[in-house]
Order: sequence, then structure tokens, then C-alpha cells
Amino acid sequence: MKTSRVLKNKSAFIRETRISIPSTLMVVALLVSTAFAQQKPNLGDNAALRYYAAFAQMQDYAITDAEAKSLNGILDGPVPYDDSQYKDLVEKNKPALETLARGAALTKCDWGLDYIGEDTPVDYARSALALGRLNVLYAFHLLIAGDKDGAVRAIKAGLRFSQDVANGGSLFATLAAKSLLANHLRAIAFVLHSEELSAAQRSALQKAVAQLGPDALDWPSAAKRDLESLRGHFSNDPQASAALTRTISFYVAGLSASKAPNVVELHDLPPQLAGLIPDPKRVWDQKQDLTNQLAQTRSSLQ
Repeated sequence: MKTSRVLKNKSAFIRETRISIPSTLMVVALLVSTAFAQQKPNLGDNAALRYYAAFAQMQDYAITDAEAKSLNGILDGPVPYDDSQYKDLVEKNKPALETLARGAALTKCDWGLDYIGEDTPVDYARSALALGRLNVLYAFHLLIAGDKDGAVRAIKAGLRFSQDVANGGSLFATLAAKSLLANHLRAIAFVLHSEELSAAQRSALQKAVAQLGPDALDWPSAAKRDLESLRGHFSNDPQASAALTRTISFYVAGLSASKAPNVVELHDLPPQLAGLIPDPKRVWDQKQDLTNQLAQTRSSLQ
């Protein structure tokens, strides 16, 4: 009898084990799939996808050189803003600008670029210039309409968008981002001069500018990406390749410093390399101009 009970218990144990193993495997599979799901990035959290959508939503957005000059005149003060000239344009593009704002509220921006040097796509940066300029006009339009909260929100979104334009890109994209940041910083000066902001509105702008950081843009990384992409041109030229290595080191150090780089260091470059190197003085001047504007804006918001 005892042996019979043992056999019955053993048989029951085997049956239970056969049942429990698939169940256990299912639980493990669920846990693993959940872990992967948690690790997998949510594409919907990528601000660049919103920005690409905003580019597609833009209508009649091309701003001519003359209109861009007029916009700079408005920002710098001598040219008065005429809402009748721009209100139809910005209202038509309101869906695109609202999409921009939704993208700017996200923390991650990955443009999905395959960096291939001079062949790296830059059309997104050109579209960003148009969208960012529209956003400045939108802020002015809201201000004229008496919606100061809306104008502040538009400027905040524009600052973040402008910074995102340079993310992971070339010097071209960084220069485009600098232009947009400068426009939005001048827009803050315009708003402060034109309207009395509440403490909350001023604080919101202070925080948005502070979040840009001391330089706002990563100039050294952009320069390094551009220059490293030139290596393929000189794979069989040891002299030019060595000169490129020195140039990259010089460029990164110069753009990381607090004073203008010594351009003399680039005078001895091989001719085949010299024509491909962006003028470091011009790039540094653009960086310094933005740094100065950031300091002026922070001071005016105190």
C-alpha cells in the first residue's frame, strides 16, 4: 500500500510538473517581453517626428530674403511690426506651429541622420529656418492680439525647437539653429520693450533661456562631425590625413575656448585640404555672438 501511495504521489508530481513548466515558461516569456518593451524607446517621444510633421503642414511658408531682412528689422527695432502683413500667413500655419510646440515639449530629439559628410541631408534645417521664422511672427501676432501668455508659450517652444535643430547635425544645421535662437532672443527683447509682462510670464521666459545652457549649442561636436567626415578624401594621403587630425584638434579646442582661435595655425594646410575647412574665425564669431545675446537676454529678464 505504501509503495502504491508513493507511486501515485510520484505520478501526480510528474503531471503537475508537466502542467507547471509551460505555465512557468509563459510567465518568463511575459516578463522578458515586458522588459524589452520597457527598454525599447517609444518613437512617439521623439520631438523630431513632430517637427517633420510640422514641416509637412506648412503652407505658403517661403520667406524671401527681403522678408527675412524686414523680420530682422522688426526684431532689431527700426521696423514696426505690421500684423496686417503677417496675420493671414501665421493663422494659415497655426496647425504647423502647434505641432512644433508639441514637439518642443518632448525631451528627446533625434533627426535620424546618417552622417555622411557633405552628402548628409540638410533640407530639414532649411525647413526649420522657415518654421522658426513663422514661429517668431506667430509670437508677435499673439502679442498684438493681447494674448501675452500665448506669445510667451510660442517663444518658449521656439527656443527649444531652435536648439533641437542643431542636435546631432553639421555646422550648417548649427548655424541655422544659431540664427533661429538669435531671432527668438531678439523677440524676447521686443516683447519686453512692447509689453508689461506679469511675474509669471517673465519667470517662464527666464527659465526657458536658462535651460539653453551657457552656449546653447554644441559647436565643437558639430565641427568635429564635419571634419571627421573628410577622412575618406585622404585615406591614401598620409600628409593630408595627419594635417586633418591636427586641424580637428585645433578646431575642437578653439571652439571650446573662451577666446578666438588662432587662425595662423591653419595656414600650412595642404592645398587639397585647405579649401574644405570652414573658416574657424567665422564659426567662432557666430558662437560668440550667440553667447553675447544669451547674456544680454538673461540680464534683461532679471
